[in-house]
Amino acid sequence: MKGDIQDIHMKNKIFVITAAGGNGTAIQILDHALSRAEYAEQGKQLLEKMERFGAEQAGFLIPKNKHFEMAGGEFCGNGSRSAAVLLSEIQQKPKVSFTVSGFDGVVTAKVRKTSDKTYFVEGIFPGLSTIRKDITLSDGQKVKIIDLGGIVHVILKAPFPSQRNVYPTIHKKITRELNLENRSAVGVIWIEHLKGAIKMHPVVWVKEVNSFFYEQSCGSGTIAVSKATGITSVIQPTGQKIEAKIVPEKISLRSDMEVIHSED
Repeated sequence: MKGDIQDIHMKNKIFVITAAGGNGTAIQILDHALSRAEYAEQGKQLLEKMERFGAEQAGFLIPKNKHFEMAGGEFCGNGSRSAAVLLSEIQQKPKVSFTVSGFDGVVTAKVRKTSDKTYFVEGIFPGLSTIRKDITLSDGQKVKIIDLGGIVHVILKAPFPSQRNVYPTIHKKITRELNLENRSAVGVIWIEHLKGAIKMHPVVWVKEVNSFFYEQSCGSGTIAVSKATGITSVIQPTGQKIEAKIVPEKISLRSDMEVIHSED
């Protein structure tokens, strides 16, 4: 990793942070807010630049405003917790509070440093929407829709079609059929049962930046799977787990996280 984690207050410094071993979030630190159009345009460039380091999404942290904005304006559980890592280092505090895109409340995060570049992070989202609908698609497939406000997930209990030319087609078909094309972000998640556990395969599209990834882990997707199944600890494509706890007044997400790259 280039650079020093202690220098993260510096304007325009860029980090890539993973959650449960995947789903890298590229974060650029800014000294002032941008317009929504600027976030989207600069976010596209940031993601393109950082994808080779494992980034699957991009966002911007404005420390003085205590705000984190995803490039597409969506809600992102892993992105929010990645921002918490940086804010915790900047403030030199193990507990931080801040606002994030796609969520009307204030996020509280507990950050425990486990080594020079690794952390265990719990993000707490009070009042996060988890509206659930059970739908039967035109092909007879029964799905559960979990609407988190800043992102909506469609849960399928079916084998994941690992061929790269298959799952994008299915995602687009479901998005179109369910009239979700104007949402900030849409995930289609295949789930499979493995000896009492659940493994998820999240495929996520973000409208404003037109990004499309089979994500190697997904925080908001874990919340959606937990809401749909009642399982609290969900295996990610990396094989590691993210824990989601859903109670009436709040939702929390917990997992290991790691800063895998930084540069000025």
